[in-house]
Amino acid sequence: MKTFNALTISLIFLISFFSAGTKAQTVHTASMGNQYVNEVFFSLTNGEVKVSPRNIWDIAFYTNAFSAGIVTNDGAGVVLYTYPNAGISGWDSFDTTGMATWTKMHNDVSDFENGAFNRNALGHPDYGWGIYSMTTHNVVGDSLYLIKPLDGVYRKLQIVRKISTENKYIIRYANLDGSNDQTDTLEVNPYNDRQMMAFSFATGIVDREPLAAEWDLLFTRYNTLVQSTYYPVNGVLTKKGNLVAQAHPVAPDFTDWSGLVFAPEADIIGHDWKTINMTTFQWEITDSLAYFVQNAAGSVYKVVFEAFSGSGTGTSTFTVQTLATASAKFNQIPVAKIYPNPATEVFKLELTDALNGAVAGLYDLSGRLVRQQLLNNSLLHEFQISGLEPGTYVLKINEKARTSAYKIVVR
Repeated sequence: MKTFNALTISLIFLISFFSAGTKAQTVHTASMGNQYVNEVFFSLTNGEVKVSPRNIWDIAFYTNAFSAGIVTNDGAGVVLYTYPNAGISGWDSFDTTGMATWTKMHNDVSDFENGAFNRNALGHPDYGWGIYSMTTHNVVGDSLYLIKPLDGVYRKLQIVRKISTENKYIIRYANLDGSNDQTDTLEVNPYNDRQMMAFSFATGIVDREPLAAEWDLLFTRYNTLVQSTYYPVNGVLTKKGNLVAQAHPVAPDFTDWSGLVFAPEADIIGHDWKTINMTTFQWEITDSLAYFVQNAAGSVYKVVFEAFSGSGTGTSTFTVQTLATASAKFNQIPVAKIYPNPATEVFKLELTDALNGAVAGLYDLSGRLVRQQLLNNSLLHEFQISGLEPGTYVLKINEKARTSAYKIVVR
């Protein structure tokens, strides 16, 4: 899910920082509790920030005023279907016959902003649950959903509208027999210093997250594809705006992050740094594996996992080492739009200022350069991507002392 101007994700690489020196590794734990009942928000600078019960929310809204991202708490058991029989005109005739064959909607775990409600998006102006209006700048709902929240009561649901200029949502929901028909207006602005605003169909808006500026990693339970099937896993998601690089295999004292490719996906750390030994039924940690996390300011941290307890306490043990600290905020390369994204044959890069002599390279997530071109004085550049394998790529733009990168999805 992108913001309405195709929300470019500015990624800062290796620019204007002073080395903090190689500091000692600090051992930390994050405990999700028995049967993973909690979520843990963690700061790479300050340690654990907040432990929040996993079962207090059903859906959550990305708080940027010009975003339409809505996620479900599918890791806790919330189930969402797009109603296949009609659009919003089908509210009164809503019929669940045959629902066992309907496709469940899941969040894109690589991007907090691309939630289950957005997975049918066709690209701007279609954001899955609704269509963006160039006149009002609102997103107007055109889809119906069947949702099973954590209270177990199936409801029909419509995201009626996102009023972008006021940063509020209007949602309508009712029991399947039409009773308890409610229309709520959800004010997002009081929570715009968080990444997401959470909502429960039983209790309304809930206080789930700490301030977005206070945390980097989220230890949580979520659904993701495991051998082509969605399955609940326990892992680590990275806050939007942070970048992560994986290094494997590396020696325990490896700290040379300068040659690594950092990417914005939330699930690069994910869940597969650990595996269950089917003989001993103990969790084992992948050997010689390290993650490097760069926050939005440019500071870089090395994270290495040491142990995982399993469902008894849900405890992850890991070390954090500060490798570099940003000395200042950086000038960002003036990208206005990247579209369409996802793309198939071609995508376009629109700039607000010319970048004569800048180089743009498209990399796969292994760090391999697959396309490259020089940017001239034009404000609009076209990239041919025909022949590339479908998947996620990183577009890196290098211009003098500045480097930024952007997520590109190829279909």
